[in-house]
Formats: sequence, structure tokens, C-alpha cells
Amino acid sequence: MRNRNLLYFSGFFGNFFFERGIWILYLTSMNYSLFLVGILQSVLNLAMFLAEVPSGVISDRIGRKKSLLLGHFMVIVYLAMFLSFHNFIALFIAHIIYGVGLTFISGTDHAFLFDSLKEQGKEKWYGKSIGNYNGLVILGLAIAMGIGGYLQEISWAYVFIAGIVTQLIAMAVITQLTEIKFENSEHETQTVGDILKEVKDFFRLNKAFKYLVLSLSVFFALTSVFYMYGQDLLSQEGLSVRNISIIFAGLSILQALCSIFSSKPAEKFTPRRVLLLTFCIIGAAYLFIPSGSLYVTIAAFVVINALYDVIEPVSSQVVNNEIPSRTRATLLSIISLMTSLFMFIAFPFIGFLTDYFDSALLLTAIGVLSILLSLFMMLSFYRLKASVAIQNKVEL
Repeated sequence: MRNRNLLYFSGFFGNFFFERGIWILYLTSMNYSLFLVGILQSVLNLAMFLAEVPSGVISDRIGRKKSLLLGHFMVIVYLAMFLSFHNFIALFIAHIIYGVGLTFISGTDHAFLFDSLKEQGKEKWYGKSIGNYNGLVILGLAIAMGIGGYLQEISWAYVFIAGIVTQLIAMAVITQLTEIKFENSEHETQTVGDILKEVKDFFRLNKAFKYLVLSLSVFFALTSVFYMYGQDLLSQEGLSVRNISIIFAGLSILQALCSIFSSKPAEKFTPRRVLLLTFCIIGAAYLFIPSGSLYVTIAAFVVINALYDVIEPVSSQVVNNEIPSRTRATLLSIISLMTSLFMFIAFPFIGFLTDYFDSALLLTAIGVLSILLSLFMMLSFYRLKASVAIQNKVEL
């Protein structure tokens, strides 16, 4: 359980991104258009898309601990470049480094947590543990975003300096983790080719899994884009940078609570029912975004993004129960890869369309369509799994 507790701490401090709730406002304050902001975000997502699977393979090859350290180091480089440079080329490069760094963290932390529990025969605790982990991650982000709004009033430089300090704290905690030692029968020395072959074989033998990947990737990508453009949406409603920062901080606290308690409804009603019902509620909430009322818009925005953190831990449990340990980081990276691809396409595209259409109506239309597609793919995943299970039972 030591690894789990240390991962809680590293996840908490590693997500003190003080700029997260206001970075678009930082760039627009330097006269960057939303289209250029979209280009930078697209570059970030492209870097993540290209690096996701390679970083997952590297994590499975060199170990989870080194992968996490490398990822947080690259985040520090990104923050240092944001602190030191303001020209577009420098920020362009910073986003590439940031994107690659995030891929060494995303998936690896979940794989580390699951396999740490599995090593002790306690993988059934993963649902609750990942909920707590995500809750602490979001709580750390909430605290950082709340403080970030005040730090920027003193100087934007303090926002990035504070981020560097907390990343160093996270790295110090990660150095105390114990690397997972797999038994030879499960995790013999693997080459990159071995890992990729096993991933290919996994998809060939588990055809339903691709629907799960597509469902979650579409949902995570479009909801994340909505979350980021929410800064500009709320700004257009007349809210100040400080008030937007406070809203995002309060939202993060609610997200943390949703994540921590997400395992309870999943245990009572099954993950399938929780995922499908939550998708439906989010889809309905999107319809209230263009209400014309500031309070209704804020409430709908909060509901959509809070329930995101019910979907994330519950779906993580579903995914991890489907995949083997020896290629876990690589397979988890594939979901992140698809998410990055969709974000790479969606972010600049939506940024471009906001010049021609009302932002609230545009985000509502895209949000509802994304939920319908995610629901269809999730239902396809469960139906195909049920069909395969019946077929196997008949053959027995």
C-alpha cells in the first residue's frame, strides 16, 4: 500500500497547474487570437498523439517510475519556457515538450497504481483507489487554480514559478516509489516488437475493446475542449479573470468529490449503468448552455465537467479489467492517443468556427453530438461483449 499512498501524494502535487484555469486568458492578454490559441492547443494534442504509444511502450520497457520522472521533468521545461518567453515560436516548442511530457505521465500513473495493487492481490480495490487518486489530483488542481487567479494579479511570473516548485515536489515523492517486479511468467523481458505484437493480438482477440476506446476517446476529447473554451465562454458573459478562476477552483473541488465517491454507485448499480446514465445526464446539460441566463449557463457548465469525473474513474476500472499487465501502459496510451487526435482536430476547428457562430450554440451542438456518438459506441462495446460471452458459453 506504500506505493499507492506515494502515488496519491505525487498525483496531488504533480497537478498543481496554477495556469490551468486561466492560460487562455493569459495568451489573449498578450493579444493572441483564439485561433492562435487553438493552434497552440492543437500542437499540444498533436505532440501527445504522436508520443502516446511510444511513451507507453517506453514505460512498459523501462519501468513506470522512470517514465513518471521523465514526464514531470518535461512539464518543468514547459513551465520554464512559458516563464521566460512570450513569442509564438517559443510557446509552440513549449507546447510540444509539454505534450510529450504528459504522455509519459498519463496512463503510466494508472498502470502503476493498478499493478501495485495487483502485486499484493488487491486489484479489487482499484475502483476505490483510482477514485481517490483522481479526487486528490483534481483537488490539487482546484487549489492551484484558485491560487493562480490571485497570483496573476501580482505577476503572471509567479503562476509559472509556483508550478515549477510543485513539480519538483512531485518528482521528489516519485523517487521513493518501488518499481513493480513482475513474475517471469507474466512479464518476461520484452522488446518493443514483442510489446507491439501483443497489443495487435489483443485487439484482434478482443474486438469489442475498440468500441470502448472510441467511446471514451470521443467523450474525453470533446468534453476537455468544452472545458477549455469554457474560460472564454464565461468571459463573454462578463465574468472577471478572478471570478472565472474561482469558478474553476470550485468546480475542481466538486470534481474531486465526484471522483472519490464514483466507486459507490458503480458497485451498487454496475459500471455499465453508471456510464450510460451519466452520458445521458451530460447530454441533457449541454442543452442548457445557450439558455441566456448566466447562472443557468454556469450551472450546466459545472454539471457537465463534474460528471466527467464520474465517467473517468469508472471507465478506468472497466478498461483496466479488460487488459493485461505486461502491455497495460501501452494499451492505456492508445486511449490517450485517440483522445489527443480528436482534440487536435476539434480545438482549432471550434476556435475557427467561433468567429462565425455563437459560441454557446456551437459548443452545445458539438457537445450533444459527441455524447450521442459516445453512447452508441459504449452500447456497441457491451453488446458485443455479451454476444461473445454467450457464444463462448454455447461452445462450452
